[in-house]
Amino acid sequence: MTVPLLETRALARHFPVSAGPFGPHQMLKAVDGIDLSLAPGEALGLAGESGCGKSTVARLLLGLTPPTSGEVLFEGKDLAKLQKQERSAFRRAAQLIFQDPFSSLNPRQRVGDIIGEPPVIHGSVSGEELRSRVIRLMKKVGLAEEHYFRYPHEFSGGQRQRIGIARALAVEPRLLIADEPVSALDLSIQAQIINLLQELKQEFNLAFLFIAHDLSVVRHLCDRVAIMYLGRIVETGPRDAVFDRFLHPYTEALLSAVPQIHPRHGMKRIILPGDPPSPLAPPSGCPFHTRCPYAQEECRSHVPTLAEHEPGHLAACHFSEKLYRS
Repeated sequence: MTVPLLETRALARHFPVSAGPFGPHQMLKAVDGIDLSLAPGEALGLAGESGCGKSTVARLLLGLTPPTSGEVLFEGKDLAKLQKQERSAFRRAAQLIFQDPFSSLNPRQRVGDIIGEPPVIHGSVSGEELRSRVIRLMKKVGLAEEHYFRYPHEFSGGQRQRIGIARALAVEPRLLIADEPVSALDLSIQAQIINLLQELKQEFNLAFLFIAHDLSVVRHLCDRVAIMYLGRIVETGPRDAVFDRFLHPYTEALLSAVPQIHPRHGMKRIILPGDPPSPLAPPSGCPFHTRCPYAQEECRSHVPTLAEHEPGHLAACHFSEKLYRS
């Protein structure tokens, strides 16, 4: 059996929140026990509404935030137990592409120095070899050699994101975690960046964790999809299975909001009532039952398990078989 490149087991991150000096202490369950796996060269899309815990998952996977419980495994090794040298190797193997392409770049550094900084930190290359690698990467992501000595403020948003992508590739990683890398860009620029990421994935055999709330982007780029709601995975499976044979009402609602040139037969826009519950006080039973149009008494009292309904396709809903199988 092949060991996944990246895997989580019952991963959770809870943050203590105080209501003031005399108020009660509560726990905000940003991530509440999730299981994910990512194979070498695979692209996994993590989708859900803003505030559901996607960015916290990214920080946990990179070891930037320690988990409250559970494990993050990279090539079968627990990140929490890595030795100093092993942790340094992991930092090189796993890189992050940020959401905001401007605030993630040092405004006082020239582009060549920004892209060349990671190899210098890891001691992999230096001197003329470093400059050659930086220029090669700049051309690879669609930048020109004359951009080497310019500063971030001289570039458009799409060009800045290309700089961020080149910086992530500079240490030859095997895993890229992209935290909504196109949400701050215009639609036409989004398409260019998505196509670039797809080309780089294929050329370098990169594993991708692509975090987004736009499911049309996820469908274009990813092999598998995980849908997240209120800190939990409610559905996961192969891309086409999730999009064409969804098994959870939250997935159905998200898909109904995706603009379609030719809308699927019989599928209307679903407007979910109310706002997502607070992770400080999640509802009993199924966390989605307060907004679910299909909720029944069982949903209010029992938490559904993430069960497999077809090979590799799992959903956490009591009535998946009755309501959503096509």
